[in-house]
Amino acid sequence: MASSLVSFLATGNYISSSCRAISNHDIDSCTFGQASFPNKRKSRELSVVSVATELPLVVQQQPWKGVEKEKKLVAWTSIQQDRWEGELVVEGTIPRWLNGTYLRNGPGLWHLGDYDFRHLFDGYATMVRLHFDNGRLVMGHRQIESDAYKAARKNNKLCYREFSEVPKYDNFLAYIGDLANLFSGASLTDNANTGVVQLGDGRVVCLTETIKGSIVIDPNNLDTLGKFEYSDTLGGLVHSAHPIVTESEFLTLLPDLLNPGYLVARMEPGSNERKVIGRVDCRGGPSPGWVHSFPVTEHYVIVPEMPLRYCAQNLLRAEPTPLYKFEWHPESKAYMHVMCKASGKLVASVEVPLFVTFHFINAYEEKDEDGRVTGVIADCCEHNANTTILDKLRLKNLRSWSGEDVLPDARYNYIYTPYKIELRSLIT
Repeated sequence: MASSLVSFLATGNYISSSCRAISNHDIDSCTFGQASFPNKRKSRELSVVSVATELPLVVQQQPWKGVEKEKKLVAWTSIQQDRWEGELVVEGTIPRWLNGTYLRNGPGLWHLGDYDFRHLFDGYATMVRLHFDNGRLVMGHRQIESDAYKAARKNNKLCYREFSEVPKYDNFLAYIGDLANLFSGASLTDNANTGVVQLGDGRVVCLTETIKGSIVIDPNNLDTLGKFEYSDTLGGLVHSAHPIVTESEFLTLLPDLLNPGYLVARMEPGSNERKVIGRVDCRGGPSPGWVHSFPVTEHYVIVPEMPLRYCAQNLLRAEPTPLYKFEWHPESKAYMHVMCKASGKLVASVEVPLFVTFHFINAYEEKDEDGRVTGVIADCCEHNANTTILDKLRLKNLRSWSGEDVLPDARYNYIYTPYKIELRSLIT
């Protein structure tokens, strides 16, 4: 899984566009800023906005040790160095007006001592930086120094609970202590290997689904600067790994595991305080559905409720089930909830066909001729309500040399949430 952030300012003969793209794991999902048209159309320079602009020192790249003998795909093999940077050899020509920095976050280290992780999502986070400068391309990568990663390096073993892995306990008392720490969140990982966003104030934050796994990095050298500490009292253990971030706000969802539902929260630029917009109670099932990402329109937050739900019993297991920390409850049905961003009012809650998705692609409002909102359209990459996608992402499957596609099919899914309500009544 990987996520990336791109921030460029392009000026040319035709258009000047300022955009920030936030992409997720295997399927990208993006939010873009608005384009503006310049009065002067002479400049063809592309410059970076609020991210690194200086080239690092060039370091000779280490040769890759042959993986052909191991019959593994390089894409799913651990990095060889915790930190590396150097100029890449480019085949062809990079336009000289292309200047800027591309950041990508995802798991990159699945090997620790004599132990190999089993699942794609367990890998320790590796930040990748691509810097374009006047026809040159310099790349660097560095491990995010989470507490989980540092403890694993120091002790040469797993010390925190990852997606599919739990620490090996020396004795029964250690196991009991870990269970106690699980409910407080202390034993959960802070391995921020899922997302990377640039906040409205310029800070770059790497994320995962545990709230404690929010880590600030320096985009110039990829140094880990420290934890992103939320200053509010919302509590909770998990949130959406992919918040919606614009220049003016940060929107996120917090599943409530005790009283099944979701908090919708907003954070202003320059602040570390999340403020609740509203709450959605689950309409089915014993617990909230997994919310890896969620869609947002101009005026609404769409809260997806999948029948793939959190399972406390599976969280306690020493060995994972095929659904890991989740459980499939098709009888609980699936829903899309629509909340007004301005008031926090729930304006629609609609049953939809069963679905399994990691990433929403887009969302927008549909209006009639009089400007009234008649529905919200949400697009996602949907796995045909097939939960086997989770177990298929084991590394042994991804590293298969058979040449066959081991992953179940996915489709582009169009979810329509109909309702009829005056738009002006929602934004006053």
